[in-house]
Amino acid sequence: MKVGLLVVRFAAAVLGDERYREQWEADVVGARELGMSPLMVAFGALRAVVAMPSKGAVVAGIGPLGMALRHAGTPRGRVLAIAVVSALLMLGGLALLFA
Repeated sequence: MKVGLLVVRFAAAVLGDERYREQWEADVVGARELGMSPLMVAFGALRAVVAMPSKGAVVAGIGPLGMALRHAGTPRGRVLAIAVVSALLMLGGLALLFA
């Protein structure tokens, strides 16, 4: 059971969420009562970490750039949207500078 707890702690550390660690540790501890192997429950938690989507830093675009990126479907379209919005913002800034 100690190995199972170590696996669960490692899986929760990779995920970075303390809530999952507490839940999975309770699952490993209570696995024997249900006739399950604690180690298999721990490896199930490890497989769940692999399948979960990443919580990487994804920031939704705000303003004109966000709207342009939302409508650009392909990577080439995204580059074009960034270039167009950047050029428009730069021209607007220049207009304000020399006005």
